[in-house]
Amino acid sequence: MKNMFKAAVGLGLICALFVVFPYVRNEIGVTSANLEADIRSSQKIQDDWVIDGSVSDTMAAYISYPQDMNDHTFSVYVNRPRLSFGYFFRGGGSLSGVDRGITEFTVEGCSERAFISMNQQQVARLEIDDGNSIQVIDIDSKKPFAIVLPINSGIITFCDVNGRPVEYWNNPL
Repeated sequence: MKNMFKAAVGLGLICALFVVFPYVRNEIGVTSANLEADIRSSQKIQDDWVIDGSVSDTMAAYISYPQDMNDHTFSVYVNRPRLSFGYFFRGGGSLSGVDRGITEFTVEGCSERAFISMNQQQVARLEIDDGNSIQVIDIDSKKPFAIVLPINSGIITFCDVNGRPVEYWNNPL
């Protein structure tokens, strides 16, 4: 009976190691609650920088920038439908497309896309035309943004403070 108990305890410890070890090494993903901390540590974002973003079930997009908005770092994470319990970093850094315009980021196999911008064009709203109706999302024209939307949401139009359309560029990760 003692041998069965020892074997069961040993097997339990081995199983626990298979769960705890990958979790500690972030091999099973970063929880949505820990994304900002992960961005700050992995991309070395200073404490006084603003981090703003959008998180869905399958994708997270963030833009980090100082108060004077003279620099930026973007971050895109995905949460794939498999044995994972969180989001995995897919790409990030600093791009002139994000600085001067709006960049759309797509990830192969992901049903969503991210739009990230330092908002130099003063985008004030986002219109999503699904063929039946137009959904309008207000955007602060004075702040950078990172928005996650479904790929099949419809025709996407960003409009500046004067109501003029603003183009965006696709950047597959």
